[in-house]
Amino acid sequence: MQKLKQKVADIIEHAEPNLSLIGLFGTLGYPVYYLIWTYLYPQPYENLGFRIFCACLSMPWLLYRELPKRLKELFPVYFFLSLFIVMPYFFSFMMLKNEWSLVWAMSFMAGTFLLTLIIFDWVIILTMTGAGFMAAFATVFLLDGSVSFAYFVPEYIPIFLFSIAGGIIANHKRQLAHQSRISLMRSLSGSIAHEMRNPLSSITNAISTVQSIIPDKPASSREKEKFDLSYSGLINIHEVIDESLLTIKRGNKIIDSLLATLQDGVMDINNFRKLSAKQIIQTAVATYGYNDINDRTFIVENTDETFDFLGDKDLFIYVLFNLIKNALHYKSRPDFRIEIATKRDSLYNRIRVRDNGPGISPGKREIIFERFYTFGKSGGNGLGLSFCRRVIESFGGSIVCNSEEGHWTEFVISLPAYASKPARDLKKEILKQKKILIVDDQISNRLLLARYASEWDCPSDLAENGAQALEMISKTRYDLILMDFEMPSLDGDHAVARLRAALNIEPSLAPHYMQVPVVGITALPPCDALPRAARCGMNEVISKPVKKRDINRLFEQHFFSETSSATTDRNTILMGSRILLVDDNETSRKFMSMIMQRYGCAIGQAENGKVALDLLEKEDYDLILMDMEMPVMNGVETAMAIRKGDCFRRFGNFRSVPIIALTGNTGKESIEQVKKAGMNQHLGKPVFRDDLVAAATMWIKNTANAEENGHPAHIDAPSLSENFREAVEREKILDHSIISSLKEIGGDELLVSLIGAYRSDSEKIVEELDRALETGDIRQFDQLMHTLKGSSGSIGANRLFVLSRHLNEFSHRGEWPEAADWQSVLKNTFGITIDAMDAMLKTLRR
Repeated sequence: MQKLKQKVADIIEHAEPNLSLIGLFGTLGYPVYYLIWTYLYPQPYENLGFRIFCACLSMPWLLYRELPKRLKELFPVYFFLSLFIVMPYFFSFMMLKNEWSLVWAMSFMAGTFLLTLIIFDWVIILTMTGAGFMAAFATVFLLDGSVSFAYFVPEYIPIFLFSIAGGIIANHKRQLAHQSRISLMRSLSGSIAHEMRNPLSSITNAISTVQSIIPDKPASSREKEKFDLSYSGLINIHEVIDESLLTIKRGNKIIDSLLATLQDGVMDINNFRKLSAKQIIQTAVATYGYNDINDRTFIVENTDETFDFLGDKDLFIYVLFNLIKNALHYKSRPDFRIEIATKRDSLYNRIRVRDNGPGISPGKREIIFERFYTFGKSGGNGLGLSFCRRVIESFGGSIVCNSEEGHWTEFVISLPAYASKPARDLKKEILKQKKILIVDDQISNRLLLARYASEWDCPSDLAENGAQALEMISKTRYDLILMDFEMPSLDGDHAVARLRAALNIEPSLAPHYMQVPVVGITALPPCDALPRAARCGMNEVISKPVKKRDINRLFEQHFFSETSSATTDRNTILMGSRILLVDDNETSRKFMSMIMQRYGCAIGQAENGKVALDLLEKEDYDLILMDMEMPVMNGVETAMAIRKGDCFRRFGNFRSVPIIALTGNTGKESIEQVKKAGMNQHLGKPVFRDDLVAAATMWIKNTANAEENGHPAHIDAPSLSENFREAVEREKILDHSIISSLKEIGGDELLVSLIGAYRSDSEKIVEELDRALETGDIRQFDQLMHTLKGSSGSIGANRLFVLSRHLNEFSHRGEWPEAADWQSVLKNTFGITIDAMDAMLKTLRR
């Protein structure tokens, strides 16, 4: 009975959108066709009373949406009774009374086809059609004493069958598609609700923790009193909030991945990092949202034989959550336990999640990984294990189920070893989606670094000085920047200082470039290079000539490590800054105030644009955070009024004060509105702390450093060894690894061309060094020595590079080299280098 009620409800739901139209057709159609078949195309038999009766039966369909609730509850019974009369019974009766005439045979076929469109269930269609025909046959026989088949022809039978079967098949496929969409939506909503349960539970616990730390809510009579909070309490609150934000972001990532899975989208691999199996298992077991605190005791970890793998931390934790949840369903069994163990191997490592539940039959151990298939429990949506398999396969691994019915079930996750070829291939796939910028005034250096990057399939762009690099950066998003220090037009550290200040950077790219890793490449000694790198905002420095292993390490550190590469000291930049919050939502203002006050900012608040304009006239602010939707005066109107400046007498910074729009609508039109109003950037709501602080830091720093000029200060380099001649002679003349790399890039032809250009340019440099020495022009000497150092390092002239680097240390300090014979050593080393290159070229020509 319950199944029958559900079937009836499904049929009514299916027919409901068209009920009014069908009712209108029946109410008008039956009497209208009486006129047609009586006067226009007369038929042997017509019955006006019967038609009016059928029209009256159709009227409730027409008025279905206006029926009282009580009548709607009875409507399903009426619907089937009335449908039986007005469709199969009526058309069968009229066809039999007209002795199977052609008109009524066609009408019967049309009525049957219409019935298949209203009702999708083929059993009910065939039952109603057969019952209607038999009831009509009995009625005609009782009325007339016989049933005539005067115009019947046998060809009607296959035509009727084809019409009924075709209608049933077409409608059945349409209903299956409809049911699939409904099932998908139910599964999706159930899965999202499930994935939100853990984050919301964690946040609830976090709020409870904060409430236990802070003082009790005071009465209104104590409004002016101050309440103390200990240092440890404050630290705990911030840690709870930080963890809650991470939980929310993790939940959002899982939901996004689930949606991509349901749409057969590709798993996002950009966040894959080097992970420790032991650490991630411990994290999953510790943070799982247990329904009962005692459930944790069921889990046993055996992770002594740990390993590293490449994957997404949040997605893998979700996989472990899902396996734990499935296993805990059987926790009521005697001596229940879950064991999570790791096993290390040379190529593939394994994680086993085993429970002593009821087991799974052999025929179902593979089916359970299919979407929407559930086994062994009610209330599931069949997405969990399917999603788990997609996650593990995106890591380059696999997941299988082993089981013994009645005893145990085991899920085995196989993951490629971190140093294996599958993991390397996956890294290449990730690096294909990255892009690096190589900035160096030496073409051979640029080509060599590009070659190293291309071995990882990582795209790269090349720039020959800082000015060109900044122009490219302003238009393109780069994930890593390799920046030479000493270059013409604009040197590297000055370019990075402008980059970190977001000068002339597209606003949508500016937050990215506050955090992007920038690595200095230089032949300068560390005592010179490191202070300059620290002052301009570089992440680190590597020495020239750059080796392949250096690039491999950089990729590993900045693309596959979980460590942050942020370099900006936000506390220093934001300390003492004045920020105006303009938002009609008091809760939003309180939230942003708490965040920015933590960094030492002074906060002003306005509930609409008009109040904001009044505050700007009274006090100066370094930054404005502007909500878009507000009463009285919205964000766009306020921003336009600020930029116009007509409403101000005192406030003179209206053209340059940074304005960040806060909007829940991040569509293209909304962003265009923000730009036209003169706002500098937009942040989507809800605003997360890191995004808010990063944007505020960027624009306040940008304003403060807009006119920054000059180079970072140098510090003294240590003196060179007095026996530097012997030290230089111990160096190899040529670095064949660099030469081989250049040959791989462009073959012998490029190598010959580069060596020829190097020889010609270096001969001129040596001659000009003599003139600089004669005239005592130490600045010219410094520039020449830097050029010789850079070109020698990039072409593989190792000994001359080492010597030039030593001599350049003195010229950087404005001093001439200490050793009296430095000039002869330089010329001798240059000659030996050229001879070695000539010998190498002769070998190539053979």
